Amino acid sequence: MEILFNILNVIKYLIYALLIITFVIFIFLNVSPAFGASPDKNTKEIIVNSENFFEGKFRNIKTTYTNFRTLERKSTLKEWFFPPKDKNPLGPLPTIKFQGQDLTEGKFVWFGHSTLLMKTEGLVVMTDPVFNRASPLPSFSSKSKSSFFNGKPFVFENPILIEDLPKVDIVIISHDHYDHLDSKAIKDLSNLVDHFIVPLGVGAHLERWGVDKNKITELDWYESKSHKDVEFIFTPALHFSGRGITNGNSTLWGSWIVKSKSLTAYFSGDGGYSETFKRLGNEYGPFDIAFIENGAYNIDWSNVHMFPDESVQASIDLKAEVLFPIHWSKFDLSIHPWDEPIIRITKEAAKRNVNIATPMIGEVFDLNNLPNKPWWEKLRN
Repeated sequence: MEILFNILNVIKYLIYALLIITFVIFIFLNVSPAFGASPDKNTKEIIVNSENFFEGKFRNIKTTYTNFRTLERKSTLKEWFFPPKDKNPLGPLPTIKFQGQDLTEGKFVWFGHSTLLMKTEGLVVMTDPVFNRASPLPSFSSKSKSSFFNGKPFVFENPILIEDLPKVDIVIISHDHYDHLDSKAIKDLSNLVDHFIVPLGVGAHLERWGVDKNKITELDWYESKSHKDVEFIFTPALHFSGRGITNGNSTLWGSWIVKSKSLTAYFSGDGGYSETFKRLGNEYGPFDIAFIENGAYNIDWSNVHMFPDESVQASIDLKAEVLFPIHWSKFDLSIHPWDEPIIRITKEAAKRNVNIATPMIGEVFDLNNLPNKPWWEKLRN
């Protein structure tokens, strides 16, 4: 009887501990500003009336494309928790110290992953500003073998700092995942940016982080917003959204077209491959440059992230003069080695005669001097 009594006591305390942990997590999810906020009544009404909103959630585009990946290996739990030692860079990533005054008309600069600046018709445009972590959780020990679970970025030789940026006129955001929407960065940028153009439902996050409501425009797919002489068109992507456990697909996701007199650019955000790229190429192309997702893929995510050969095909469908691979070289988000995406996409681009730009992080360039040196090779064994 005494043994049974002790076992019941242990079970009781385990239940208490589980309840406490659940309560703490619940409070964290509802109180932490990093999780953002829910749209107000007026925005909810717009969302409900969207043709892309169905049964309480946004839904993906319909596609007839089937992704057969029999040669790609499946991920295992061991790979997630115990990655090989060379999965992440062996040292700080070689980067160029960025100076805001170097971003003159017609130039671009990449800050790693999906954050970049472009200047067209005098307007400085920023995409998906992430300058900190790709996670809402506190930082784990720097001795951790994998950065996947804590969202810490790779180390840069020359860190990119918000205070080094030029005046930013427009920020466009593709969706509200943590590696594309950084709450701390938005707070820091809130008074430095003229206007934020975001998907339906995302504006509430920005307001919670200090952005004036009058500086936010929310768009549905195929809606547009013009600022001075530049048009921003929000277009579909095959992906999903959400920052918490219970709010999946409550905000919209998508890609962007930036169109001015001197530039037509495409920014993919995240998404799987579909015939939508061909549709966009026919309706809005040709594009001078296409910034296309290339990284954080595996066979289990093949419907919402592209493999490198699909990214090349997407650029062909878009009728892009230049392919710029993004969504790599800052965070550990999948099972593949950090440099596998760029190795695979450069080989595929060469095989299919696609012009590709591969600048170092912080390197300013224009369409007349495309950087294509394999700088990542310096960090291999």
